[in-house]
Amino acid sequence: MRSRGSHSPASAAEPWIALVLCVAALAARALAHVFRNRPASGGTFAPELLPLAFAGLAALAIVALSDRPRWLRVRRVLLWSGLLLTLWAARGLPLDLLRLTPLIPLPVDWPGLASRALALAAAIALARRALARPAVPASTRPATWYGYAAFVLALPYPALRTVWAFGGTLGLGWPGAAGRGFLPLLAAIPWLLAAALSLLLVSTRSKLPRRLLLAAGWFATAVVAMIGPAACWMLVTSLAAGGDPGLRGIAAWVPGLFYGSWLLWAIAAGAATRSYQLRSAAPRISAPTDRASASDGSAGAAVAPTRATSP
Repeated sequence: MRSRGSHSPASAAEPWIALVLCVAALAARALAHVFRNRPASGGTFAPELLPLAFAGLAALAIVALSDRPRWLRVRRVLLWSGLLLTLWAARGLPLDLLRLTPLIPLPVDWPGLASRALALAAAIALARRALARPAVPASTRPATWYGYAAFVLALPYPALRTVWAFGGTLGLGWPGAAGRGFLPLLAAIPWLLAAALSLLLVSTRSKLPRRLLLAAGWFATAVVAMIGPAACWMLVTSLAAGGDPGLRGIAAWVPGLFYGSWLLWAIAAGAATRSYQLRSAAPRISAPTDRASASDGSAGAAVAPTRATSP
């Protein structure tokens, strides 16, 4: 199954662009570790060999494998694996950008910022390749339950924050361990918006512009995908080393619930956005067949364009 526009020069160049960006991100990450005077805020949560992993997977997915049918499934698995790992490697980029503003007056880790920005650019290039719309509609309609799953996964953080704001101690060692008053509840607003966005991606009859919902869905997915896996890895490595998650007065299962729901929300939200993108797309009209198709004896007969429904 080939993608729409797979024969265009721009589409043919996409694998090479993604490969160059992956190599550049790998080189920038290696350069970042050469500098010994990086600020303390430039530490990493990901394993040291992660750049090698995502660069190798991306290279295999976009260069080494052919487009023959027997390799398509393996190619897509490696392509999506490379996409997820590049997003993981780009984690921390939002904080890097905030350090450029007066909001977070901390030293900027310039080599790290460059490597994470290149990793995000590589992820975008891989996403364009992975999300290319099939030229032939799929036999099954994309599921809508992804949006409901994302809605449920967005609720743990605001739900517990609300309980704590009203004096509850579920998961706390003592009242107020996670902050006093209603001010900490402001941190739950982004997840309330994420829950609303998840439901908006279920139906294609929303009055909001399609491009706005797609932009919001992919942006939120990318941001959370840069945070959730790194947070889960930090929690797992901390617990494996016999330490604590570093949240004084909060039970260990609380960050596990939060970080796990963030990771799963990124996956569900990405699937919900992709499903909405396919379901809300206008039907495609295929181009008339070329002259070679007239060799069956029907030369001169007009060939009407066929209408294909969106998967």
